[in-house]
Amino acid sequence: MTSPLAFRHMEAIRAVLVTGSVTAAAERLHVTQPAVSNTLRDAEERLEFKLFDRRAGHLLPNSAASLLLEEIERAITGLDEVNALADRIRQGKGRRLVVVCTPAFAATTLPGMLSVWRGQAPDSLIAVESRNANQVATMVAAHRADIGFGPEVPVVKGLSSEVVALLPMVCYLPATHRLAMRGGPVRADELLDEPMISPGNVERIEQRIAVAFRDCERMPSTVMECPVVLTACSMVAAGIGFTITTPLPLRLLPPGRVSVHPFEPRIHIPYRAYWMDRRLGKVERERLLELARAELATAVGPK
Repeated sequence: MTSPLAFRHMEAIRAVLVTGSVTAAAERLHVTQPAVSNTLRDAEERLEFKLFDRRAGHLLPNSAASLLLEEIERAITGLDEVNALADRIRQGKGRRLVVVCTPAFAATTLPGMLSVWRGQAPDSLIAVESRNANQVATMVAAHRADIGFGPEVPVVKGLSSEVVALLPMVCYLPATHRLAMRGGPVRADELLDEPMISPGNVERIEQRIAVAFRDCERMPSTVMECPVVLTACSMVAAGIGFTITTPLPLRLLPPGRVSVHPFEPRIHIPYRAYWMDRRLGKVERERLLELARAELATAVGPK
C-alpha cells in the first residue's frame, strides 16, 4: 500500500456497499457523485487492488470489498461512539455503558440489574448487546463492551473475569410428559429413549451434558440443536422433546406448558463477568457484579 486509507475513503466505500450505487452513496454523504467516484478511485490506488467491478456504468463490489466491510463498519462505529460520548459530555450527562451478554441473561437477569443501576445513575446511557458466550468474551477483550456476562469460556489473554454464579443444570420437560407427571428429580438414565433438544457445543455446554451420561450405555437421540436456550425451552413447550440447561429461562416460559426438574447427576455451569481493567472502573465493576449475583441468586430454581 503506497499510503493508508483515510476516513473519507472508508465512508465512501461503506456508503456504496450499503446503498448499492454511487448516486445513492453521494446523497447519503451529502456530496456530489463525482466526489464519491474520485474517492473510490483514490482508495483503490492506495490499496493497490480493486474493490469494485465496473460494468455498464455500475459499480459491483467484489470479494475484497466484502472482506473490508466488517472492519470499516467497526472503525466508523467507533468514531460514532466517540462523537456520541462527546455530545454527552457537552450536555453534562453520564457515561455510556456497553453491556454484552448471552440472550438468556439479557432477557431474564439484566433487566433487574439495570433497573437498579438506572435508579442510582439516571443520567447514564446503557447499550445492550446479545451474543453467545465466546463472542461475549471476545467483544469485551476487543474493547467493544465495558462488561460481559455469560457461561465460562476459555481464557482470553488480558481479559479479567470472576464467577458470579454456579447455575445448576435442570431438565425441562413438556408439562404432559410422564416424567413430569411423576414429579421429582429426573435421572440421566430415564432420558435415554426420549428425544433431546441439544444446546449444541458453541459454548461447550453439550460437553458438560455428555459427562452426565457417561455412566449410561449411550446418549439420548438428538432431534434438534438450539444453541439459544430460550428457543430450546420453547421447543420443549411445543412438545418436541426435553432439554437440559440452566434455570434462567424459567421467568419467561409460558406457565403450565413446561415442567422443570432437578437433573441427576448434578452438574453446574459457572457464569462469569468479563471486563478489561483499563475500560471499567473498580467501583462500577463491583456494583455490577453485586447486582448480577443478587439477580442470579433468585434464578437458581429447583434444588
